[in-house]
Amino acid sequence: MNIEDEQFNTDKTVLQKIPRRLLIVVNDINTSRQLNSSLEKAGYTVSYAKNVEEGISLLTNNVPDLIISDVDMPDISGIDFCIKIRENIKTAAVPFILLTDKKHVCDKIGGLKAGADDYISKPFEPSELLVRIEAKLERFKVLRDLINFDAFTNLYNRDYFDRRLKDILKISSRYNHKVSLVLIDIDYFKTFNDTYGHQAGDFVLKEVAKIIRDGLREVDTVARYGGDEFVAIMPETSKNNAEIAVERIKKELEQRPFSYNGESKDLYITISAGVATFPDEAQTDYDLVNKADLALYQEKRKNRSLCSAPLESRK
Repeated sequence: MNIEDEQFNTDKTVLQKIPRRLLIVVNDINTSRQLNSSLEKAGYTVSYAKNVEEGISLLTNNVPDLIISDVDMPDISGIDFCIKIRENIKTAAVPFILLTDKKHVCDKIGGLKAGADDYISKPFEPSELLVRIEAKLERFKVLRDLINFDAFTNLYNRDYFDRRLKDILKISSRYNHKVSLVLIDIDYFKTFNDTYGHQAGDFVLKEVAKIIRDGLREVDTVARYGGDEFVAIMPETSKNNAEIAVERIKKELEQRPFSYNGESKDLYITISAGVATFPDEAQTDYDLVNKADLALYQEKRKNRSLCSAPLESRK
């Protein structure tokens, strides 16, 4: 197997090992034990909170894929908790299931009005619970994709990238796998916009995003980092292999003319990129991004010393 074959080997990727995360907010110890037994056997990663305040605290750092809360809680009711979840833009679409006693019909009605997706009566049947959870997660997947994508470039957005990087580094640390992070910036993009107009710039931005996405593996997470910057998370990839992939994308962009309506000549652009690898160069998501950003800055300085203006046209 040569370097490029190894680079694009997608078998046993860490992405397939990242379980879906549930937040459980219950005060009753028996209910907690029953949930724990059912959910962990099903392969979910479960976080527990004994009250709503603790549950909200857990949501600060990680947004789960689904929330289960008992209606009867010691501080704030599960219904009021649901209202708070729906008022927060980051958690507004997260599936929310309420646990309630069969006799409390008013709780079911109040919970559904508050925005709960479903309710389960206690005592519950584990098999029914798992089926309801899976149904809600499948529905949420479609909505989550819409929320996580940058509509302009059709890449993932910055919020999704931040969450995904944390997940991938956590699981990669457990299995002692490398993760390479690539930051990409279009050279002289402001000058390009000023010269040819924002419509031409928007066209090029979309095309560059597509070329980057097509030039990497399906298991690589490619996102719009901001403006004309892109980022790619490459799990199970050494720095050398990540740089090989980046160089291939650079060469394709350098040789490709962008024909935009209204321009009589072909337009050309170049990109700069910075690569950093976990855990060789950084052990946290924050440090990994900083290392890649520094590498990008150094390459842009080097490119500017070699070329003082963007490539405009070639005959």
